[in-house]
Amino acid sequence: MQTPQFCPNSGCEAHHEPPRSRWWVRNGTYSSALRGRIQRYRCSLCGRGFSTQSFDIDYYAKRRVDYHRLVGLVGSCCGVRQMARYLGVGYETIGNKIMRFARQAVALQSAVMDGLSVREDLCADGLQSYWVSQYVPNNITVLAGARSRFIYAATASSLRRAGRMTAGQKHRRVHLEQTFRADPKALTHAFTEICDVVCRAVAGSAQQLTVLDTDEHRAYTRALGAHGWWYELSHTARVVHRQTNSCLPRTGANPLAAMNTIDRQIRIDLAEHVRETVRFARNPNRSMERFWVWCFHYNYHKRYRITQPAADTTMHYQAAQIEGLRVERAQKGIWSRRRFRTRSALFGPPLVLWLRMIERPFREGWDYLPRYLVA
Repeated sequence: MQTPQFCPNSGCEAHHEPPRSRWWVRNGTYSSALRGRIQRYRCSLCGRGFSTQSFDIDYYAKRRVDYHRLVGLVGSCCGVRQMARYLGVGYETIGNKIMRFARQAVALQSAVMDGLSVREDLCADGLQSYWVSQYVPNNITVLAGARSRFIYAATASSLRRAGRMTAGQKHRRVHLEQTFRADPKALTHAFTEICDVVCRAVAGSAQQLTVLDTDEHRAYTRALGAHGWWYELSHTARVVHRQTNSCLPRTGANPLAAMNTIDRQIRIDLAEHVRETVRFARNPNRSMERFWVWCFHYNYHKRYRITQPAADTTMHYQAAQIEGLRVERAQKGIWSRRRFRTRSALFGPPLVLWLRMIERPFREGWDYLPRYLVA
């Protein structure tokens, strides 16, 4: 960075729209064992001091890792301690770096989705696993393109353990629910947030009719029935909801084929979602951070089809016909330049993840959030 592009103080007028005149002055330098000599600045408008390091993805960090390798490991079914051994750092460092890059990925996704109009039909479904304990199943509801399999949005929620249990297991569940009991309407609330994304993308679309495919889960019907924006779009023949029995063969002719493929890929790539795994997630917020790091690689760097010719480099976002210039602008500096919450178009689940506001079972209060991430 030759000169600062904006003031890192979110309360300064130079934070969002810096004036054309020079609003900063050089304010000396300091040395760091990790980064060498670093230039200091001072904002002439608010008086806040900052440096070139304030805009670095590793701001306030004492160790560096190769984020390209880290993203690859997250999507290679590696556990956190495995990644730490491979990269030669502590597992706390891996968690910190994933936390940082997850916000880069969320900011990128929000920038791409801001004002985006879909050019394909959509499908949504939930991936069920568990975190913290087998008595706390989770559900990650994913919205994707029916043709491109591009992931547009995802949200997570904790559920109550159901199904067949022994008397001892039922007694254990009663005991644990004295501390934490999942919201019985969690899936409905989660799908309502997915509906918000669908309506926002469809409202500005040139496509006359967009089909939303789901299975026959009653929570989806309840969420759509209570969603005012969806009601308006459906009564003007802009959207239609089509349900498919989840017991139908999972072939390419199935309307939910895209979701079935994504479900399979998540269980292949993310260690905590492998069937009968011992590497389950201990923290819901960290789990979704790993999910969005994987999603970044899946959407923007993974080939659309594994069987496509070697010369064909089509990726999922290209299959979704998202303009390359939009993605290029959003990805600029993704590996090194720190994204700021106050300069990103965050709302709904991405904002919840950024602020680590996903409820933690059996824990009181919010999850730990470094102060610099609030900016």
